[in-house]
Amino acid sequence: MIRNKLKMISLYRLINIAVLILFFCILIPVNIQAGQEYIASSSYSNIVKNTQILNLPQNAFSRETFLFMSAFGFFNTIGKAKINPSDTLTKEEALAVILNSAGRQQDAFVRAEKLELKRPSGQKLVKPYNYLYLGYIQLAYDMKILSKKEYQDAMAQVQPSEKEHEKMTQQLIKKNEDTIAKAVYEGRPYSYDDLIFVRSAPATRQEVCYWVVKAFKIPISYENLAKTYPDYDKIDSKFLSSINTLLKNGALVGRSDGYLHPDDYITYEELAFVLGNLKSNILSANGIKEVKLEIKDIQKFSSGKVIFVCENEGGNSLNIVVTPGKQDFAVIADSNLFSSSYFQKGDYASFYINGKNEVVLASLLQRPGEENITGAISKIDTKKMTFSVKLSDGKVYNLSLNPKATIYDENSGKSLNFSELNTGNLVQVKVRKNRADTITLVSLDSPQITRVQGVIARITSDRVVLNQNGVLTEYLLSSDTVYIDKGDFSRVLTKNDFYDGMKVLAGTACGYVQYMSTTFDEKSENTVSGILHEIDSNLAYIEIYNQDGMKKSYRFSKKLGIKVKKDGNAVSLESLLPGDMVFLYFNGDFVRTVTASSNIQQKFAKIENVIRNLASGLPQKIIVNIDGRIYGPYEINDKVDIVKNGMPAALKDVVPGQYVKLTGSFYGSSAYIRKIEISENEYVKNIYIAKGMVVGDVLYLSDIQILRNNAFEPLYTWLSFKIPSDLKFILDGNSSATLSKLQNLPVIVVTKERFSQEILDTIVAISRGTFTKIQGEVSMTSSNSITVAGNKYSIGSKTYTISNGLLTPASFKVGDEIIGIASQDSLVVAKKLQGISKPIFVRGQVQDISELEYISLKDYVYLDSQRGWQYVPSKLTLLYDTQTVLCDVYGLGSPKEILNLKDKNIYIIHDGKYANVIIDASFGGYIVSGVVGKDMKILNVQYNDMMTQTWNRVDKSFTLNTTQAVLIDANGNLRAEAPQFGDRVLLLISQNNFDLSREVLSPVIVIVNY
Repeated sequence: MIRNKLKMISLYRLINIAVLILFFCILIPVNIQAGQEYIASSSYSNIVKNTQILNLPQNAFSRETFLFMSAFGFFNTIGKAKINPSDTLTKEEALAVILNSAGRQQDAFVRAEKLELKRPSGQKLVKPYNYLYLGYIQLAYDMKILSKKEYQDAMAQVQPSEKEHEKMTQQLIKKNEDTIAKAVYEGRPYSYDDLIFVRSAPATRQEVCYWVVKAFKIPISYENLAKTYPDYDKIDSKFLSSINTLLKNGALVGRSDGYLHPDDYITYEELAFVLGNLKSNILSANGIKEVKLEIKDIQKFSSGKVIFVCENEGGNSLNIVVTPGKQDFAVIADSNLFSSSYFQKGDYASFYINGKNEVVLASLLQRPGEENITGAISKIDTKKMTFSVKLSDGKVYNLSLNPKATIYDENSGKSLNFSELNTGNLVQVKVRKNRADTITLVSLDSPQITRVQGVIARITSDRVVLNQNGVLTEYLLSSDTVYIDKGDFSRVLTKNDFYDGMKVLAGTACGYVQYMSTTFDEKSENTVSGILHEIDSNLAYIEIYNQDGMKKSYRFSKKLGIKVKKDGNAVSLESLLPGDMVFLYFNGDFVRTVTASSNIQQKFAKIENVIRNLASGLPQKIIVNIDGRIYGPYEINDKVDIVKNGMPAALKDVVPGQYVKLTGSFYGSSAYIRKIEISENEYVKNIYIAKGMVVGDVLYLSDIQILRNNAFEPLYTWLSFKIPSDLKFILDGNSSATLSKLQNLPVIVVTKERFSQEILDTIVAISRGTFTKIQGEVSMTSSNSITVAGNKYSIGSKTYTISNGLLTPASFKVGDEIIGIASQDSLVVAKKLQGISKPIFVRGQVQDISELEYISLKDYVYLDSQRGWQYVPSKLTLLYDTQTVLCDVYGLGSPKEILNLKDKNIYIIHDGKYANVIIDASFGGYIVSGVVGKDMKILNVQYNDMMTQTWNRVDKSFTLNTTQAVLIDANGNLRAEAPQFGDRVLLLISQNNFDLSREVLSPVIVIVNY
């Protein structure tokens, strides 16, 4: 019993002891990470093999990234024996590298195998690995990186031989280049979506940005950082958000000239730079984690096994087991690749670990006692070989130079001496115990340099204060601060070219300005416009007349230079002429850009007053009436070309009351007049019968018939005319009637042509009755009457007779054939019948058509051999029958098919009543004139500008190609033979074929001796 009791006590004590031990274990923290173990990967040999194909770039960051990407095999699908950093990638190569980096290599392999199985038996692909690229293209389409059109384009580009594939690629590239060139020539935008996606064509920088953002699903940034680059306008809108996203996170930078070059081909080094800045995205996509560890100890065993005893940032211990020759990992260090034996005790490194807890790669961060810092040199002593580096957080390192230190400049790609460094230089320094082992001068396009835009509030010898939206910030300048123009490092300026109030773009780091640039946004500050009066390139000023007629002078900088564009082309300053319309764009106080246009205009005016020189009595200024508004006084002098009745005249011939055509530049109260044409003999333009109404100073006509081609034709529209001060108005025979009485009365309106402009001459109205149209041969005449078709009509001083286009006193003889208008028994106006010497050539949209009866055109234009296409807002209705010729560019057709022309645009040659020829052909909007020389060469070429309605000479000859043209002679008849030597021709050329840079002109229609 006692023994049993002792046993129970002993058991009770054991339980208590166990509970106490457990309690203390709970109280004492246990490092659960202790003893965690990683093993080296067995793929070390593959990694070494991958990196043997590389020529490493000079840039340290790109070099590290090259080794990183190669070690993971991201370049393996390229299929090149050696990769040079400056080589460009094709679109399929770039896609493969990006998708490999995004961890999708196996997905591409699977898709490639499926595509290979679908390939017809016996068909050979371009290269053994070609099907693999198709797998990447299929994958890119599935991931919505490529559009459906791009995918279809790419999948269609599989040729049976490499030679044919290369030929096809070059043809497609040429086709795309032609598409872009044509768009640029026509001044219209083009999109990448307009182009064929050519697999084997080089990839552009902006395309790659889009693919990278899509592949890694990077959140889009909508801050428009790209706008701070000079070539912002060259970015396709499809890629803009991707470019801004990569600029925001520093993965994309401009090239060394400060431009983005979005359309340039991307190099391996640039792609490595972009992907290197996305290392965290790459690791995440490939299921790899990065662990930063310090090597506390290296244990080596007789079996060859090596254990690296490490400690992480939290103080936890981890072991990495290596079996050299079997399981090892590569180490990136000193811009090269080594085995794990490179490590030594105290090293700090990044270890990359896969999902199997295998170390597949490592990168040495620093040796024991070593630091990597980035900052600006704030102090330097070349004699003592010491310097100080100020970091962005304000911390300062005082360092001495290791005698064996290497100094490298990323801008020039060359090694430097210590004496070549200066305060303000942004440097990366590898520091060990306050000694600099390596110094790298950071490139000026590095993302570590912040781009700041602002206006200079104050600039001194050693500092600048920038106003950034009202916030003043001071930066230090150094002797190595680079001064450039418009972000281009090849356009070097000096500090003296920068002044208070100037808008600048500054690259800053650690309180220092690394570079300062003028901005390329000249329009940001101010714009002034006017008529150019004078330029002095020696004194550097531009003088203009502004809209208020005031003369103003502005300066420009010879050192900064001035960009000049005239009529859309870049020209020299000397190309600007007095009278040019100019827009001046400023940066601060200086004009930086001038855009100009010849701006030659023609204004029809009445001279209201002439201001004369008191000494000579000659006109000095004129005040003119243009469209009812008074302008001026405009200056004139003896340099103005004066023409009267087509003959040269003098300044003294300019008098008040004259109607003139002014040629020159006009801008508000300012003008530069080059030519004055005085109008006297004015030809009759048209005769109308209508209902008229006057409202204010405007005459409105409705129910109109127009005398045209020896007949009165209805006009299916209404017309309005501004009433001139010299209008003749007759109401019920009364010449002194007031115009206000003209309210919806029958009228005869005679208009005249004043400098190719239709204006009112005479209005004859009756308040009762109607006008009668008469036509026929004059059988009897007397001093005050004539007889036409058996009816007698009185004539007098108010009878208007038109002869040879001029209004003349009534004069008829027996046998004259006339057409005119009478009011009861009084002849109002009469005109001799005249033959139609030339065909009437029109173009318009078919509004209505009836089989073998009539055809109506709306919105038609007629061809004037001098003035080009002239628009008519009314409808034109013509008769046609079986004698009408219907044709198109392929030859003659059947008139019975004419009903298919409804709503189409066609040409018609008519005689005023009948359609003689109907032509169904594409619209020859551009008119080219010339003379046929030998071998069908077109000489003395001019083309009619549809916008300005002017003829422009072309200083070259062209070959005429008439294989797809309709040929017409001067009488409006179709002709079979080509134009002959010496013939004058009018060529109607469609917009698609209008390209004066080519050697051959291919018109739609050729009109000979028109």
